[in-house]
Order: sequence, then C-alpha cells, then structure tokens
Amino acid sequence: MKILGAGFLHLVYALLILLHVQTSIGSNSTIADDGVRCIESERQALLAFKQGLVDEHGWLSSWGGEEEKKNCCEWEGVQCSNTTGHITMLNLSRYSYDQFILRGSLSPSLFELQHLIYLDLSGNNFNLSHIPESISSLNKIQHLDLHSCTLSGSLPSQLANLTSLQYLDLSYNKFNIQNLVWLSHLSYLQYLCLSGNDLSKVNNDWLQVINRLPHLTNLSLSECNLRDVIPQCLPIINTFSTSLIHLGLEGNNLTAFAFQWLFNFSNSLVGLYLSSNQFRGPIPETFSHMTFLEELDLSNNQFEGEIPKSFWSGNLSSLRILNLAKNKLSGTIPKSIELLSKLEGLDISDNKLNGTVPKSIGLLSKLEHLSISFNSFNGVITEEHFSTLSKLQYLDMSANHLSINLSRDWIPPFQLKYILLGSCKMGPDFPSWLQTQRSYKFLNISATGISDSIPIWFANLPSTARGFDLSYNQISGFLSDFSRNFSSDSYDLGIDLSENHLEGPLPSFPANTTYINLSKNSFNGSISSLCAMTGTSPDFLDLSRNRLFGELPDCIMRWSRLQILNLANNHFFGKIPSFVGSLSFIETFDLQNNNLSGKIPSSLRNCSKLQFLGLSNNRLSGIIPSWIGERSNSLNFLLLKSNHFFGEIPLETCQLTNILLLDLSNNNLSGHIPWCIGNLTALASKDIAAQHHLFNCPFVTITRGRYADKASVIWKGKEYPYENLTLQRTVDLSSNKLTGEIPVQISSLSEMHQLNLSRNHLIGRIPPDIGQMRQLESLDLSHNKLSGRLPPSMSQLYSLSKLDLSYNNFSGKIPTSTQMDTFNASAFVGNPTLCGPPLTPSCPGDEKLIDDGVKYNQQDKDEFWKGFKPSMELGMAFGFLGVLALKIDHPWKHVCFLLSNYMKAYLSNLKGYLCLIVSALCLVITVSAARLRRKLKF
Repeated sequence: MKILGAGFLHLVYALLILLHVQTSIGSNSTIADDGVRCIESERQALLAFKQGLVDEHGWLSSWGGEEEKKNCCEWEGVQCSNTTGHITMLNLSRYSYDQFILRGSLSPSLFELQHLIYLDLSGNNFNLSHIPESISSLNKIQHLDLHSCTLSGSLPSQLANLTSLQYLDLSYNKFNIQNLVWLSHLSYLQYLCLSGNDLSKVNNDWLQVINRLPHLTNLSLSECNLRDVIPQCLPIINTFSTSLIHLGLEGNNLTAFAFQWLFNFSNSLVGLYLSSNQFRGPIPETFSHMTFLEELDLSNNQFEGEIPKSFWSGNLSSLRILNLAKNKLSGTIPKSIELLSKLEGLDISDNKLNGTVPKSIGLLSKLEHLSISFNSFNGVITEEHFSTLSKLQYLDMSANHLSINLSRDWIPPFQLKYILLGSCKMGPDFPSWLQTQRSYKFLNISATGISDSIPIWFANLPSTARGFDLSYNQISGFLSDFSRNFSSDSYDLGIDLSENHLEGPLPSFPANTTYINLSKNSFNGSISSLCAMTGTSPDFLDLSRNRLFGELPDCIMRWSRLQILNLANNHFFGKIPSFVGSLSFIETFDLQNNNLSGKIPSSLRNCSKLQFLGLSNNRLSGIIPSWIGERSNSLNFLLLKSNHFFGEIPLETCQLTNILLLDLSNNNLSGHIPWCIGNLTALASKDIAAQHHLFNCPFVTITRGRYADKASVIWKGKEYPYENLTLQRTVDLSSNKLTGEIPVQISSLSEMHQLNLSRNHLIGRIPPDIGQMRQLESLDLSHNKLSGRLPPSMSQLYSLSKLDLSYNNFSGKIPTSTQMDTFNASAFVGNPTLCGPPLTPSCPGDEKLIDDGVKYNQQDKDEFWKGFKPSMELGMAFGFLGVLALKIDHPWKHVCFLLSNYMKAYLSNLKGYLCLIVSALCLVITVSAARLRRKLKF
C-alpha cells in the first residue's frame, strides 16, 4: 500500500465531476430509447479526429460511417444530451480503458464539438501536437483533462475564453509556458493541475495569478521547477486562502522562504504536499496551527532536529496521513503518538530517529500504513505494539536494531499486504505467525537470524504473493514446487533465497517470474527445469555458488528480457550456447569458475548493452575475438583469466574506453602489450562509469535490493575478492607469454588502482613517467626480464601499498621515499645488481665514498695542526717583541717591524697564513702601544 497523496485526491475529484456531468446530460441508453440521434456535423468531426489516430487495439471500432454505426451517441466514450442530441461528453482516457493507447495527432476538428461539457483524452500519445487556437470554441466546457498526452508548444491565450471551466488538468506534457495570465479569466476554476511542466519562466506570476482564483480548492504544481517567490504586492490575506483545500508543490526548488506565504492557508488546508524540495533546518512549529490538516507530506527534504512536540500533543488531531520520510530527523517517538487517533498512514523511514518504539503505537486503531525503516530504533517489538491494528496492511520495520518477540501461537489482528522486516532479529525459529497471513504481496524477512528448516506450510504461498526475500539467513531444507500456487496471469514475481543452506534440485517456478536469486546455497542437479517457465522472460537469474551441473540449456539464452545472468561457481560443462546473442538486454553475463569449453560465441557481439563479461576459470580456448573491442563500448568489466586463450591481444581491445577491469591473466597470450593501451580512458578518468544494477521490478524496489557484480584479484598466488567492484580500476595481464617492452603510454592511465604484468617475458625499462599513476595501489612486475634502474618517479607513487619487482634484472639503487621505504626485501629479491635498503644496507661504492671522505678530513686536520703549532709559537714570540718595543728606543722599534716583515715573507705560503695573522696582530699591538704611550707620556 502506498500512502495516499495528492494524486489520489485528484482522481476522486475528477470522478465527482464526471458523476455530476453524467447526471446532468443523461446516458446513451436514454438517447436510444427516445430515438435521438447525434448531430451529423459532430459525427463528421469525430470521424475526422479518428482519421488522425492509430488505434492498434480497435478501441474505436464502434466509430464508423456504416449505416449501423451512424448514431455517434452510441460510440465508445461518447455521450450526448438526451434533449438536443449534441455531444456533451467525450471520455477517451487511457486510464479508463485498460491502458489501451491511442497515437496520432490532435486534430482541430475535435474542437468543433462546441457543446462539450466534459473532455478527457488523458494518457494517450499525440506526438507533440500543439493545442489549437480553435479550443476557444469550447466555451461551455467545465472539465478538460489533457494530462500525459505528449503535447507540446505554447499554451494558446484562447484558453482564457473557457470561462466555464471548473476542472483543468494539463499536467505532464512538454508545454513551453511563458505566462499564466490567461488563468486569471477562469474565475470558476476549482481544480488546477499543471504538474510536470516547466514554470521557471513564469517567475513570480504564478502565485499572483492563482491568487485571483476565488473558488480554487485544489492546486497541483508538482515538478514545475518553481523557485522561492515572495511577491511584494501579495496581500496578507489571499483571496483563495479560505477556499484552498489541497496544495501540491512536490518536486520543486522551494526553501524555507516559502513558509512566509504557505502559512497564510493555516485555516483552510486539508492536504499539503511539499516533498522533494530544498527545505532545511528544523520543521517549523507553525505547522501545528494548521488544525484542519488531514494529510501532510514533508518527505525527501533535509529537515533536521527533532519532530516538533506539537505534532504529537494533539494539535494535529485531524491528521490521517503524515509522511516525514527521507530527511535527517533525530530524536524519539513519544508515547503521546496515541493522540493522533485518526492516523491512517505514518511514514518516518530514512531518518536518524532512535530509541524504542512506544507500545502506544498499537492504539492507533485506524492505522493502515506504518513505515519506520532505515532508522536506529532499538528494543523489542511485542504483541502489544499491534494490539488494535486490525486495519494494518503495510508494515515496514526493516533496517533498524529491533528484535521481534512474538509468541508461537500469536494470531495477528491484521492481514498484511506488505511485510517488510529485513534485519530485525526474529530467529532462530521460523516465525509461525506468517502462516496466518494469506493476502500478502511482498514478504521480506532477510537477515533476521533464522536458522530453522523451511516449514512445510511455507510452500503453500498465497496466490496474491508477488515476491519474497528470505536471504542472508541459515534456512535449511528442500524447496517445494512454487508454480502451483500462482495463477497464469500472475506477473512480476520475485524470489530471493540467497545465502542460506538450502539443498536439493531446483524447484519449479511460476510463469512470469522476473527475479530469481538462489545464490550461495547447496542446490544440485541440472537447471533444465527452468525451461518449463513460460510467459514473460525473467529479468534476473542468479544461481551462482551452488553445486549445479550439466550443460547450459538453450532456453535460458532465449530469454530476451534477461539483464543479469549469473551462473558462476558451479560445475557446468560443455559449450556456451550460440543463442546467447538473443539476450539483447543483457548487462551482466557471469559464467566464471565452471568447466565450460570451446570458444567465445560470436553471437555475443550482438549484446550491445553488456557491461560485465565474466568467463574466468573455465577451459575456454581460441583467440580473443577483435569484436570485443569493436562492439562492446559499454563494457566495464572483462574477465577472461585462467583459460586457454592464445594469440596476441587484439588492438581493438584499446577501443574499450569504458573498461574499468581488464583481466586476461593466466592464459597463453603472446606478442606485445598493445601500444594503444593509453586509450583505455576510463582508467584515466576521475568519473566512475559503472554503477550497481538497479531494477524496476516491484519486488526489488520494495525490498531495496540491488545487484553488484563480483570478481577477484590474484596477488602472489592468492585470490582476494574485490570489496567494491565499481570502485576498482585494474589491468591484469600476468602469467602469459607476453614479450617486448612496457608501453610508455601506460603511464597516462593516472586513475588506475592495480597493474599486474608479472610472469611474462617483458624486457626493457619501467616507463620513466610511471610516477604519474598516483592512484596506483598495487604494482606487480615480477618474474620478467626487465632491466635498468628503477625510475626516480616511483617515489611519487604515494598510494602504493603493494609492490613486487622481484626476479628481474633491475640494477642500481632503490629509490627512497616515505612510501617506498615501507616495502620489505621480498618486493625486490631476484635482481642481482639492485641494491640499497631494504635489500642491502648500501650499494657498492658507497663505502669508498665514505672512506675517501674520512681520509680527506683527517689530512686536513693534520695539515692544520702542522702549520698551526709553529705559527702559534712564532706568533707568541713576535707578540712578545712587539710588547718589548714599547720599552725600547725608536731604532729598536724598526728592528721589530723589520723582523715582522721578514717573517711575513717567510710564511707567505698556505701553511704560514696563521703565523702571518699572528705577526700582524703583533704589529697592531705595537703601534697601538706607542700611541698610548705618547698620549699618557709614559
């Protein structure tokens, strides 16, 4: 069950208008009884309208020119006045006639029906036709519904002439709306829906124009690209503030500024729908003043903080629907929630709420929809929580920290349609109360700690079931035949029993089962029973990690709608059927870890949407076909390791511009690594192209299931699974017979995470610019014939955590850096002329440089002291002579100076510099002493 919203109310309103119109104009049978026939000109107008349509289902077969079909008042979808015979109603809505669709053009002839009161063409395809200006002739029309008609162009201003309109729905078309001035003339309008049209060019006009519609009760402008508007001229009391009952503004760009005018309607609004906007911060307390509110939808915004206490205190006692899902709300649910006694739908999922779930929630006797999933609630759920919930149909408590403790003999007061309890602790016994539920559509009790055998009664599924998820438990036993419980018209069935301990042969599945996941169990035997499935082709089949064997049946390869096929980790043998090319929608084709042989079927080239091709660990042979690169541009993951492929890697492989993981390791490939490997641009892009596969299957949507491809990487002989395949960018060509040099272009793949070229016959040097691959986390070039020095740029591989360069012919010193210094000797062994830490403390020649440096320093010291000692002695002596000169007569002064000059000449070489300095000091002292003596008259 879905929480009722604005769309449901729009439908109710349209039905009321329809009932009113039918009452006022009579019915076809009355016309026939009175003998009133339609007007000939109007009949011709309808036939001209039909002429421009494609009616594939014969919906309008009653419309014709034959004699027996002349009374157009008896035609499908037509009603006439029982007094005048004029056509007053034309209802060709797709939604009224089992989804048949009319295609074609919107002929102007239709608008010659000037007496029309009711016109509904919704849901058909008019191929981007424009609304003709002649629509102005429908001046009596009260109900006009053209929603979802694939119309386009500008809205004609002549719409202003339809002054009798009470109901107007132009939603979900492709109109170019420049203004809404024409709306102001439709003063009787009560219902207006323009949702799904771009109103961004209208600016502030939309609010001011709508403000002039005094009878408007229902307004829907969802997904109109509206932004905040605070018109300066908008009156404080709006003319429609007392009439507006339902206001839908979902999916726009409104922020908290909108509250300034929204709260003017606090006295009239019954339904307010503001989901998927840009609201932030706490939820305003002012909402609690809207005492007439019955439906409030604030979901999918960014509200945060606690839910206002006034919501639970009884101020909003009229609330029937409260949707606060997908925000950032925190806090707890108070016991006073019981005051919302009229509540029929409560959705507070996808928030940050915590605490226990109050037992008083079990007193909401009118509750039909309860969703508290994806929060942090804890505690125990007991029978008390459901004591009066006899009307409950939708229960979602999944993804919390709850334990559900219900007695084995408990009989619930409700019959649920949706039972979503994933991740709640319910085990170890299989919940017996489930056998009382005979009307459910979807059941999710995955990861609930059940370690019981599957009960016999479970095979007797209700015929209403559309999907069940019991995955991630430890359920054991054999499965019974599922097909007997479902009628042939059942559709979109989903079954997920993965990650359990189930065994035995595969059961029979109902026709039209679209999703089957039995992976990671112990099923055995053939899968030929799948060929008994008839009807719609499955979208998803995962039987991986079981004990299944035999040849692959052709029937699987004929399932044209199949998107995911995973049969990996079984014991299948034989060839891959050539019919694989019929899988035109296939995205994942995973047959890894089996015993398949033969060549890759050439028909696989027709699978243009293929993203994941996993054929590793089989016995396949032949060359790698060139069409893999030519016809598989969508390919993100190509895994062909551990087979018997031979020949060269085709140059066309370089055309895989979206490839994120290329694993051709452990084959017999020869030749050179393609020089064009730099063309694998996804390995150089920061944008990740690959995503988890998501499905439109209702089963997967309800249980939030998603599928991620799986692979592994080999490092030093051990296999490691990838944690998140969509985040990995890897090239593995190891364990082949590749020759030649590593292409320098490989350095341009700057976003690659793992590169493994080990165990080949590669020669030459490591590309000098390998340091550009700064996202590289793992590099293995071991067991080749590479040589030369390790490039200094390797010190720039800051993300590198795994390195193996062992058993090559590298030489020279290992570059040092913070990252390179973390690797031990095993990363470099087997390179005889490679040196430096961590292999050796130093490289040859490092000792000679050190010894020469020590010897040179010692000689300098000896030379210094050799010259310094006599120089010091001579300096002291001549210093004494200078001092003595202070006491002697003038002639002796000259002797002292001459002696100093003589010594200066004698010690003019390098060894005598110090002595010269001492002699100079002696001279300075002598002169200074003489001057001082004269001054003091010593």
